[in-house]
Amino acid sequence: MVDRVLAESQGNPWFVQEAVLALVQGGAVRSPDPGARRGAILSRIFQRDKAGRDLARVLATLGRTRDTTAIDTPGTLEEVAELAGLDKRAAERALVALVRDEVLVDTGDGYAFAHPLVAEALHADLNAGERRRLHARIAAMLQRQGLSGARRVLEWATHMAEGGAPQEARAAMLRAAEVTRWTAPLSAAHWFGRAAEISEDKGELLALQALSYWKGSRPALALNSAQRALALLPPGRRHTRTSYVAVGAAHAMGWYDVALAILAKQLPRVDDPTALLAQRALLLGELRRPPDDAARLAWAGLPSCPPEDRVITAGALAMWALVEGDWQQTERAVSFLLTFAAAMPPGARLAALESAAHVLATGGELARPLKLLEEAEHIHRGLGWHDIAGQNARTTAVVRRLSGEWEKALADIRASAGPLTEAGLLENHALLRNVEADILLDQGRYDEARAILADPPPASATQTGLRHMYTARLLLGTGDRAASLRSIELAKATGVPEVLHRVLAVEVIWHAIAGETVGARPAAEQLDDVARNGTPRAKMAADLAMAWAFGDAGRAHAALEKARGLPYEEARARLMIGLYADPAQLAKAHTLFTALGAAPWRDRTLQHMREAGIAPAPSATLTPAERRVIELVAEGRSNPQIADELHYSRKTVEVYLSRVYAKTGLRSRLEVALAVERGEL
Repeated sequence: MVDRVLAESQGNPWFVQEAVLALVQGGAVRSPDPGARRGAILSRIFQRDKAGRDLARVLATLGRTRDTTAIDTPGTLEEVAELAGLDKRAAERALVALVRDEVLVDTGDGYAFAHPLVAEALHADLNAGERRRLHARIAAMLQRQGLSGARRVLEWATHMAEGGAPQEARAAMLRAAEVTRWTAPLSAAHWFGRAAEISEDKGELLALQALSYWKGSRPALALNSAQRALALLPPGRRHTRTSYVAVGAAHAMGWYDVALAILAKQLPRVDDPTALLAQRALLLGELRRPPDDAARLAWAGLPSCPPEDRVITAGALAMWALVEGDWQQTERAVSFLLTFAAAMPPGARLAALESAAHVLATGGELARPLKLLEEAEHIHRGLGWHDIAGQNARTTAVVRRLSGEWEKALADIRASAGPLTEAGLLENHALLRNVEADILLDQGRYDEARAILADPPPASATQTGLRHMYTARLLLGTGDRAASLRSIELAKATGVPEVLHRVLAVEVIWHAIAGETVGARPAAEQLDDVARNGTPRAKMAADLAMAWAFGDAGRAHAALEKARGLPYEEARARLMIGLYADPAQLAKAHTLFTALGAAPWRDRTLQHMREAGIAPAPSATLTPAERRVIELVAEGRSNPQIADELHYSRKTVEVYLSRVYAKTGLRSRLEVALAVERGEL
């Protein structure tokens, strides 16, 4: 509250006092002075100048939708004067006086109120009738000037909402909603809600508000509006569409049981159940609850359900098939999704492209998701919004992880995680943080990964299983093998196929890094069986597991073929080939792991290279200046000493070291010194 008072008053103690009195009068804070009253601003500024006060009232009311620079445009001062009941000459004198008394200040582009509280006080000083009449006159003025462009329509609608007759105000609000519906969904949601307050057809307008909130990635607000709408809407198209918006919003927040309860209530009431059945199948799959006929019925209804329902149905079925580990069904659903989306409006097409990219990237593909995200970006530029429910943020992070842009992925994730949490999008927030944990664990940054995994995800079998799997990797990396094995068993117990192939890969590594290749074979064989109809990612994992457990160079070569363009997976495959067929591949694996910053894998590969008598190739990417800096680091020199030796500034030495860390994947002066000593740099 203190921060807000400071911001509003801009540090002026007179305005601080006025703000505090407003809070006291409004009951926000208590005061020992029961007679405290606001009003000092107006009484001090406008002691005698009624014309100035009348003009300032109009400008303050106009300023609720625009900058007061509008009075500088030709002809506007006359219209503003008319609104204030002044002739042009009197208005000019009043304007000069307002500037002289520093009520208004010249910004260079026009005039603005010196303090926001002045404008607020002026508008509050109008009684209800005066306020309505002034807003109505401003709306009429704007209409005479012409309502060209969305900005002018929104300004007009704002004044109509405050001063117009109910039917006229409703029409203005709906026009404002329509002009923002495809480009600014949260603005449209505001207008649909305002219109619903004064309309009889509240259900229809609340449904449109729910859809707009969903497009604007505000699931809690979307769910609230949708549930209010469902209580009012009769059976029909709007009722059905609002039902799957409500389910999607609850799902996005991790409110799985709420989503299932909505489904149970609305399925008997909708005109076509196909989309809701697909959503139900996905929820039951993620929760690992006993399945019913929902998926089969959704597939059967997909070709003939209403066009707007097909995208929802195909998207949910694609995710369901992914969770179930059935890649053939996943690709079939994605194909339907993209086919149906081609005929949809831009917003629906954008959501479908992001959904398809999300599914394919999660399955381990890179080329197709990149192409789909590029198409989505073209639509996004036209619409001005995207990333429904955080799907684009998560997909981009997965794509960057696959393509080896790990630092960019981490930066993107950290930029997106906060907004997703604030919006209540806990499902995708948790999955996004999983991608972050995945990268950090492969880089050996265990303390950072531990902090992420300490934050519990929404309570579904899929989310819980993934967290157990990542926890197993963390414990294995930090040397607690017994606890790691317990987490492996907990992850397997969830029974989610999308989790199972990942945790079986961890179990193989658990045995293999201890040299227990025979012990790794049952898990590798189970993974090979699980991955037979699974995702590309699962098949790569199976190839690597079989190569490691059985020394099968053929499976390692198969993994390498699948891993083209995927640096981390390629490095893993080359490591296997180096161990069992071609030792020269170890150096290539070492280079890839180093570039990724995958320290545990880099060090493991280096150990195998030493055992094979292979020296790591010196880093050709280091410049002569960078090499000289690391030589001095290896001698134990501090940054100031290096700066003196090379006649650099200390900042330059820091920059060179940062570049060395980025190029080599090393993270400390000690690691650099050891790498120089071993001949690796």
